[in-house]
Amino acid sequence: MTATISTQTTAVPEAGTFPILVEHEARYADLDASRRIGRDALVRWFEDARVAVEHDAFGADLQTRMQSQVGILLAAIKVDVLAPLTVAGRYRIGVGVSHIGTTSFSYSYAVFSGDDVVATAESTSVLTEDGRPAPLPDDVRTALDGIRIDAPAPTRPERGDARRVRENYPFRWDVRTRFSDIDTNRHVNNVALASWYLDGLAELHTDVLGYPAGGPLDGLSPSSLSVQYLAQVQYPGIYQLRVAVEEIGEDTVRYVCGLFDGRELIGLAEAEGFHHAPGEDGDPVRLAEALAPFRFKA
Repeated sequence: MTATISTQTTAVPEAGTFPILVEHEARYADLDASRRIGRDALVRWFEDARVAVEHDAFGADLQTRMQSQVGILLAAIKVDVLAPLTVAGRYRIGVGVSHIGTTSFSYSYAVFSGDDVVATAESTSVLTEDGRPAPLPDDVRTALDGIRIDAPAPTRPERGDARRVRENYPFRWDVRTRFSDIDTNRHVNNVALASWYLDGLAELHTDVLGYPAGGPLDGLSPSSLSVQYLAQVQYPGIYQLRVAVEEIGEDTVRYVCGLFDGRELIGLAEAEGFHHAPGEDGDPVRLAEALAPFRFKA
Protein backbone atom coordinates (compact mmCIF):
# COMPACT_ATOMS: atom_id res chain seq x y z
CA MET A 1 0.00 0.00 0.00
CA THR A 2 1.27 3.50 -0.79
CA ALA A 3 0.60 6.84 0.81
CA THR A 4 1.37 10.41 -0.12
CA ILE A 5 4.41 11.73 1.74
CA SER A 6 4.05 15.29 2.96
CA THR A 7 6.99 17.56 2.00
CA GLN A 8 5.94 20.58 4.07
CA THR A 9 6.22 20.28 7.83
CA THR A 10 6.11 23.91 8.99
CA ALA A 11 3.94 26.95 8.35
CA VAL A 12 5.11 29.29 5.59
CA PRO A 13 6.49 32.47 7.24
CA GLU A 14 6.05 36.10 6.21
CA ALA A 15 8.86 38.61 5.66
CA GLY A 16 7.81 40.62 8.70
CA THR A 17 8.44 37.56 10.87
CA PHE A 18 12.21 37.93 10.54
CA PRO A 19 14.35 40.48 12.39
CA ILE A 20 16.89 40.49 9.53
CA LEU A 21 16.33 40.50 5.76
CA VAL A 22 19.40 40.09 3.53
CA GLU A 23 19.29 41.01 -0.16
CA HIS A 24 20.71 38.22 -2.31
CA GLU A 25 21.34 38.28 -6.04
CA ALA A 26 21.20 35.01 -7.97
CA ARG A 27 24.20 34.14 -10.15
CA TYR A 28 24.45 32.08 -13.32
CA ALA A 29 26.74 29.67 -11.43
CA ASP A 30 23.83 28.96 -9.03
CA LEU A 31 21.82 27.29 -11.80
CA ASP A 32 21.61 23.52 -12.16
CA ALA A 33 20.67 21.42 -15.19
CA SER A 34 16.99 22.39 -14.80
CA ARG A 35 17.92 26.09 -15.29
CA ARG A 36 16.74 26.74 -11.74
CA ILE A 37 18.71 27.63 -8.64
CA GLY A 38 20.22 24.37 -7.37
CA ARG A 39 19.67 22.93 -3.92
CA ASP A 40 23.38 23.11 -3.12
CA ALA A 41 23.40 26.77 -4.20
CA LEU A 42 20.63 27.45 -1.67
CA VAL A 43 22.74 25.87 1.06
CA ARG A 44 25.46 28.37 0.08
CA TRP A 45 22.95 31.25 0.16
CA PHE A 46 22.03 30.37 3.73
CA GLU A 47 25.68 30.11 4.69
CA ASP A 48 26.36 33.58 3.22
CA ALA A 49 23.38 35.01 5.13
CA ARG A 50 24.42 33.29 8.36
CA VAL A 51 27.99 34.62 8.17
CA ALA A 52 26.76 38.15 7.41
CA VAL A 53 24.31 38.09 10.31
CA GLU A 54 26.92 36.83 12.77
CA HIS A 55 29.40 39.51 11.70
CA ASP A 56 26.82 42.25 12.29
CA ALA A 57 25.13 40.78 15.36
CA PHE A 58 28.26 39.71 17.21
CA GLY A 59 30.42 42.65 16.17
CA ALA A 60 33.86 42.42 14.61
CA ASP A 61 35.75 42.34 17.93
CA LEU A 62 33.57 39.59 19.41
CA GLN A 63 33.66 37.55 16.22
CA THR A 64 37.46 37.78 16.00
CA ARG A 65 37.79 36.81 19.67
CA MET A 66 35.43 33.86 19.24
CA GLN A 67 37.26 32.62 16.17
CA SER A 68 40.61 32.81 17.96
CA GLN A 69 39.38 30.84 20.98
CA VAL A 70 36.72 28.49 19.62
CA GLY A 71 35.25 27.30 16.38
CA ILE A 72 31.71 27.65 15.05
CA LEU A 73 30.78 24.46 13.24
CA LEU A 74 27.57 23.70 11.36
CA ALA A 75 25.97 20.61 12.87
CA ALA A 76 22.83 20.33 10.72
CA ILE A 77 20.83 22.04 7.99
CA LYS A 78 17.48 21.37 6.34
CA VAL A 79 16.36 23.04 3.11
CA ASP A 80 12.87 22.91 1.54
CA VAL A 81 12.25 24.25 -1.97
CA LEU A 82 8.65 25.46 -2.27
CA ALA A 83 8.74 27.00 -5.77
CA PRO A 84 11.24 27.27 -8.65
CA LEU A 85 13.96 29.92 -8.26
CA THR A 86 15.34 31.52 -11.43
CA VAL A 87 18.51 33.49 -12.07
CA ALA A 88 16.42 36.49 -13.14
CA GLY A 89 14.72 36.81 -9.76
CA ARG A 90 15.53 39.26 -6.99
CA TYR A 91 15.53 37.62 -3.59
CA ARG A 92 15.59 38.44 0.10
CA ILE A 93 16.65 35.97 2.77
CA GLY A 94 14.96 36.25 6.14
CA VAL A 95 17.09 35.13 9.08
CA GLY A 96 16.30 34.73 12.76
CA VAL A 97 17.54 32.72 15.73
CA SER A 98 15.01 30.05 16.65
CA HIS A 99 16.76 28.34 19.57
CA ILE A 100 19.65 28.98 21.96
CA GLY A 101 21.02 25.97 23.80
CA THR A 102 23.94 25.35 26.12
CA THR A 103 26.57 24.93 23.42
CA SER A 104 24.56 25.42 20.23
CA PHE A 105 22.16 27.81 18.54
CA SER A 106 19.76 27.46 15.62
CA TYR A 107 18.54 29.65 12.79
CA SER A 108 15.32 29.77 10.80
CA TYR A 109 15.43 31.10 7.23
CA ALA A 110 13.11 31.89 4.32
CA VAL A 111 13.82 33.04 0.77
CA PHE A 112 11.37 35.65 -0.56
CA SER A 113 10.70 36.51 -4.19
CA GLY A 114 8.63 39.65 -3.75
CA ASP A 115 6.17 38.63 -1.03
CA ASP A 116 6.22 34.95 -1.99
CA VAL A 117 8.18 32.38 0.00
CA VAL A 118 10.07 30.15 -2.43
CA ALA A 119 12.32 28.25 0.01
CA THR A 120 12.75 27.74 3.74
CA ALA A 121 15.54 26.34 5.87
CA GLU A 122 16.72 25.73 9.41
CA SER A 123 20.22 25.08 10.74
CA THR A 124 22.10 24.41 13.96
CA SER A 125 25.62 25.58 14.77
CA VAL A 126 27.81 24.42 17.64
CA LEU A 127 30.55 26.29 19.48
CA THR A 128 33.63 24.10 19.93
CA GLU A 129 36.91 24.41 21.78
CA ASP A 130 39.72 21.93 21.21
CA GLY A 131 37.31 19.91 19.08
CA ARG A 132 34.65 19.61 21.78
CA PRO A 133 31.37 21.49 22.36
CA ALA A 134 31.91 24.60 24.49
CA PRO A 135 29.35 26.66 26.47
CA LEU A 136 28.08 29.79 24.73
CA PRO A 137 29.56 32.93 26.36
CA ASP A 138 27.09 35.39 27.89
CA ASP A 139 27.86 38.11 25.32
CA VAL A 140 27.20 35.65 22.49
CA ARG A 141 23.88 34.71 24.09
CA THR A 142 22.97 38.38 24.35
CA ALA A 143 23.79 38.97 20.67
CA LEU A 144 21.79 35.93 19.60
CA ASP A 145 18.85 36.83 21.81
CA GLY A 146 18.62 40.19 20.03
CA ILE A 147 17.62 38.45 16.77
CA ARG A 148 15.27 35.79 18.19
CA ILE A 149 12.30 34.65 16.13
CA ASP A 150 9.19 32.79 17.22
CA ALA A 151 9.87 29.51 15.45
CA PRO A 152 10.25 25.87 16.54
CA ALA A 153 13.73 24.51 17.14
CA PRO A 154 15.05 22.41 14.24
CA THR A 155 14.43 18.68 14.18
CA ARG A 156 17.12 16.25 13.08
CA PRO A 157 16.92 12.95 11.21
CA GLU A 158 16.83 9.86 13.40
CA ARG A 159 20.23 8.29 14.12
CA GLY A 160 19.23 4.78 15.16
CA ASP A 161 21.62 1.85 15.24
CA ALA A 162 20.36 0.57 11.89
CA ARG A 163 21.44 3.78 10.14
CA ARG A 164 24.99 3.29 11.38
CA VAL A 165 25.32 0.01 9.45
CA ARG A 166 26.87 0.66 6.06
CA GLU A 167 25.45 -2.44 4.39
CA ASN A 168 21.86 -1.39 5.15
CA TYR A 169 22.11 1.15 2.34
CA PRO A 170 21.99 -0.80 -0.96
CA PHE A 171 23.41 1.88 -3.30
CA ARG A 172 27.09 2.81 -3.03
CA TRP A 173 28.98 5.77 -4.49
CA ASP A 174 32.62 6.45 -3.62
CA VAL A 175 33.70 10.09 -3.22
CA ARG A 176 37.24 11.44 -3.33
CA THR A 177 37.65 14.81 -1.64
CA ARG A 178 39.06 17.67 -3.68
CA PHE A 179 41.29 20.50 -2.51
CA SER A 180 38.61 22.97 -3.60
CA ASP A 181 36.17 21.32 -1.17
CA ILE A 182 38.02 22.46 1.96
CA ASP A 183 37.33 25.74 3.75
CA THR A 184 39.18 27.98 6.20
CA ASN A 185 38.76 25.34 8.92
CA ARG A 186 40.86 22.97 6.76
CA HIS A 187 38.07 20.41 6.42
CA VAL A 188 35.47 19.79 3.70
CA ASN A 189 32.95 22.64 3.66
CA ASN A 190 29.30 21.98 4.60
CA VAL A 191 28.07 23.13 1.18
CA ALA A 192 30.38 20.69 -0.60
CA LEU A 193 29.14 17.91 1.66
CA ALA A 194 25.51 18.77 0.94
CA SER A 195 26.29 18.52 -2.77
CA TRP A 196 27.68 15.01 -2.22
CA TYR A 197 24.28 13.78 -1.07
CA LEU A 198 22.60 15.41 -4.07
CA ASP A 199 25.19 13.80 -6.35
CA GLY A 200 24.58 10.43 -4.70
CA LEU A 201 20.85 10.68 -5.42
CA ALA A 202 21.58 11.71 -9.01
CA GLU A 203 23.90 8.69 -9.36
CA LEU A 204 21.10 6.41 -8.14
CA HIS A 205 18.59 7.95 -10.56
CA THR A 206 21.08 7.71 -13.41
CA ASP A 207 21.75 4.06 -12.62
CA VAL A 208 18.01 3.28 -12.58
CA LEU A 209 17.46 5.19 -15.83
CA GLY A 210 20.29 3.40 -17.62
CA TYR A 211 22.88 6.23 -17.66
CA PRO A 212 21.26 8.64 -20.13
CA ALA A 213 23.41 11.41 -21.62
CA GLY A 214 23.06 14.56 -19.57
CA GLY A 215 22.14 12.75 -16.38
CA PRO A 216 18.78 12.06 -14.70
CA LEU A 217 15.51 13.89 -15.27
CA ASP A 218 15.27 17.33 -13.69
CA GLY A 219 12.01 16.56 -11.91
CA LEU A 220 13.67 13.85 -9.81
CA SER A 221 15.79 16.34 -7.83
CA PRO A 222 14.67 16.38 -4.19
CA SER A 223 12.55 19.26 -2.98
CA SER A 224 13.70 18.68 0.59
CA LEU A 225 17.19 17.92 1.92
CA SER A 226 18.16 17.53 5.58
CA VAL A 227 21.83 16.98 6.51
CA GLN A 228 23.57 16.15 9.79
CA TYR A 229 27.32 16.75 9.98
CA LEU A 230 28.51 14.17 12.50
CA ALA A 231 32.28 14.44 12.06
CA GLN A 232 34.77 16.47 10.07
CA VAL A 233 35.57 15.22 6.58
CA GLN A 234 39.20 15.59 5.63
CA TYR A 235 41.32 16.22 2.55
CA PRO A 236 42.79 14.06 1.14
CA GLY A 237 40.41 11.17 1.58
CA ILE A 238 38.06 8.68 -0.06
CA TYR A 239 34.64 8.12 1.51
CA GLN A 240 31.64 5.90 0.84
CA LEU A 241 28.28 7.55 0.29
CA ARG A 242 25.43 5.10 0.72
CA VAL A 243 21.83 5.68 -0.41
CA ALA A 244 18.62 3.82 0.44
CA VAL A 245 14.93 4.30 -0.25
CA GLU A 246 13.10 4.68 3.05
CA GLU A 247 9.50 5.11 1.87
CA ILE A 248 7.68 5.21 -1.46
CA GLY A 249 4.42 7.11 -1.57
CA GLU A 250 1.83 7.70 -4.26
CA ASP A 251 3.86 10.50 -5.88
CA THR A 252 6.94 10.98 -3.75
CA VAL A 253 9.86 9.02 -2.38
CA ARG A 254 11.90 9.52 0.78
CA TYR A 255 15.60 8.65 0.82
CA VAL A 256 18.13 8.21 3.59
CA CYS A 257 21.84 8.63 2.90
CA GLY A 258 24.85 7.77 5.03
CA LEU A 259 28.41 9.02 4.59
CA PHE A 260 30.98 6.53 5.86
CA ASP A 261 34.68 6.65 6.66
CA GLY A 262 35.37 2.95 6.56
CA ARG A 263 32.51 1.62 8.67
CA GLU A 264 32.05 4.77 10.74
CA LEU A 265 29.00 6.92 10.01
CA ILE A 266 30.24 10.52 9.75
CA GLY A 267 27.28 12.14 7.99
CA LEU A 268 23.57 11.51 7.57
CA ALA A 269 20.96 12.96 5.25
CA GLU A 270 17.29 12.58 4.40
CA ALA A 271 15.80 13.76 1.12
CA GLU A 272 12.38 13.77 -0.46
CA GLY A 273 11.15 14.29 -4.00
CA PHE A 274 8.99 12.93 -6.81
CA HIS A 275 9.57 9.45 -8.21
CA HIS A 276 8.17 10.45 -11.62
CA ALA A 277 9.00 13.25 -14.04
CA PRO A 278 8.32 14.20 -17.67
CA GLY A 279 10.53 12.35 -20.13
CA GLU A 280 12.02 13.75 -23.36
CA ASP A 281 8.82 12.88 -25.25
CA GLY A 282 6.65 14.57 -22.62
CA ASP A 283 5.28 11.32 -21.23
CA PRO A 284 5.96 10.73 -17.54
CA VAL A 285 8.79 8.40 -16.54
CA ARG A 286 7.84 6.54 -13.36
CA LEU A 287 10.55 5.06 -11.15
CA ALA A 288 8.66 3.77 -8.10
CA GLU A 289 8.97 0.13 -9.14
CA ALA A 290 12.62 0.52 -10.16
CA LEU A 291 13.50 2.17 -6.84
CA ALA A 292 11.87 -0.56 -4.73
CA PRO A 293 14.97 -2.87 -4.74
CA PHE A 294 16.97 -0.05 -3.07
CA ARG A 295 14.88 0.01 0.10
CA PHE A 296 16.68 0.41 3.42
CA LYS A 297 17.44 -3.10 4.68
CA ALA A 298 16.72 -2.78 8.39
